[in-house]
Amino acid sequence: MNLPPPSETTGVPLNDQGWDDWLRPFDGTPWSDGGRPLVAAQDLPPEAASPGIARHVTKDTLTRWSLGDFYDDAAVVVSELVTNAIRYGLCPTAHDPLRLVLARYESQLVCMVTDPTDTAPKMQEPDWVAETGRGLHIIEAISRAWGWTPLLGGGKAVWASFSII
Repeated sequence: MNLPPPSETTGVPLNDQGWDDWLRPFDGTPWSDGGRPLVAAQDLPPEAASPGIARHVTKDTLTRWSLGDFYDDAAVVVSELVTNAIRYGLCPTAHDPLRLVLARYESQLVCMVTDPTDTAPKMQEPDWVAETGRGLHIIEAISRAWGWTPLLGGGKAVWASFSII
């Protein structure tokens, strides 16, 4: 599999760059003793191969972080997030790539995908005979929580979290 080069150092705690403040724990607790999250990020091309690339990066990262037991659920979630980003998050004038971001906190794993549009994800009532329209339902069923956040400068991050303790 031909992977694009990593855009961030994988598995190394973030330094105090400031751009990652929106990654703070969802429950509002402060960082513990330098316990900033481990973060891995990978730019993804806007093409059909990207969900597979995202699964591969997720498997390698979770194995390195000793979270291999979470791979099956995380693989489904990142596949759905990337597929939704390709289907709904790209616009003809956008030049920013999609990006997979994995963040490991002390007690949770967060999988997110950024895309260049500001359009909020919307859960649809799926047509039960259709092959599409279930992505957010699947993410909601598998993860502890999911949501989205707008990004400074435009675009959004759609995320799902897992409890890892």
